[in-house]
Amino acid sequence: MRTVVAEKLTDKLVREMTPPGSGNRIMYDAEVKGFGARITAAGARSFVINYRIKGRERRHTIGQFPAWSVRTAREEAASLKRDIDRGRDPVGEREEARSAPTVSELAERYITEHAEAKKKPRSIEEDRRNMRLHVLPALGNLKVAAVTRDDIARLHSTMKSSPISANRVLSLLSKMFALSET
Repeated sequence: MRTVVAEKLTDKLVREMTPPGSGNRIMYDAEVKGFGARITAAGARSFVINYRIKGRERRHTIGQFPAWSVRTAREEAASLKRDIDRGRDPVGEREEARSAPTVSELAERYITEHAEAKKKPRSIEEDRRNMRLHVLPALGNLKVAAVTRDDIARLHSTMKSSPISANRVLSLLSKMFALSET
């Protein structure tokens, strides 16, 4: 078993860390358990915190050095440790946010689960056209949870030259977002 030696990290110590031949190396802090400075073979330095939650070991990157000083990164690590002790999982939250569905994925789900099951072919084609021309260019890359009423209002206002289509797009979005809640 390998023994990890920790010492109080300082900006000078982090600045003077030598890169490993390959991969990365972490020098741990003696003040905050799990907090350390990581250096890659390319010389990039960042601050990390290791923790366990629900039996899983995790490593969260706090920030890059020198944009983050040792003092501010240590304070952030201590704050994260308190949150982790209360059950928060920063790495799990980031993974969940990254895997959250986009409006494009929701549009596909809307077509397969709702439109194809309940609508006539001509209505399905109109929904696809409205998505292709209006919804996806404006909102397609956004995460569903990140779309705001202002985003939808902006899309609606850009379509003021064709008010009937604008209202149909609003209706389509309303149904899509209702489907996303189920």
